[in-house]
Amino acid sequence: MTGATPAPSPRSGTRADPGATVPGGREVCVYQALVTPEAVRRCAGLLDAAERERAGLLAKRAAARFTVARGLLRSALSGRLGVPPGCVALAARCPACGEAGHGPVRLAGAGGAEWTVSIAHSGILAAVALGRGAGPVGVDVETADRAAEVETLAPRLFGPEQSGRLTRLSASVRQAVLLRVWTSAESYAKATGTGLGHALARMGARVDTTGRVTVAGPEELAGWSVRTVPARAPGYAAAVTVRHGARVHTHARTDLTAGTPIG
Repeated sequence: MTGATPAPSPRSGTRADPGATVPGGREVCVYQALVTPEAVRRCAGLLDAAERERAGLLAKRAAARFTVARGLLRSALSGRLGVPPGCVALAARCPACGEAGHGPVRLAGAGGAEWTVSIAHSGILAAVALGRGAGPVGVDVETADRAAEVETLAPRLFGPEQSGRLTRLSASVRQAVLLRVWTSAESYAKATGTGLGHALARMGARVDTTGRVTVAGPEELAGWSVRTVPARAPGYAAAVTVRHGARVHTHARTDLTAGTPIG
């Protein structure tokens, strides 16, 4: 495929110091945290009243993922802005219904427009993408538990020739391939604001006989760059979509997540 770019191996991410500032020049940091009881306890103390109220309305596991994801975002922004996590002003508005309180999250207040954020959580893993002056970003993570569900969508992820190659891969490699493309499409949909169906159609995913994946490059995606990043949880997949030219750094917030994950 002309212009197609390889989705980087999970080993290719650049790790950044959690306390480092985001330099100028279109940089995006991707943070990940495991959803453990200790993480839930620590992150719950970082949330504001509205977030705690929302978490209280969710089922236990969903509430745990929501709490860690929002706490992770607040912790990351706190270090960048030099304010306590509870003082980070966040806002959300649903693009579908127009109501506040749910939907994509953004940094509110003075200076908020230069920051862009994206949140994802699945199973025992939460992730946040945070950019400054980098334009819209989108991040997605997916648990291996959804591999069977994603496999039913293989015809939408790959064309007939590629689907034939998929069937010749081992089950574990095929699962990793499908999750990688799925998270790539999800992250692209979040960054661009397009529907998932459109994102799936734009991925132009290809796979070789070893399971190496390539997706459409910036030339085919109107300047967007889709990249896989190392997922901190075994068997999981993670991807981020940024404007072409933005540098991506990843790191895990182990200070928030001691203990056994909530399965």
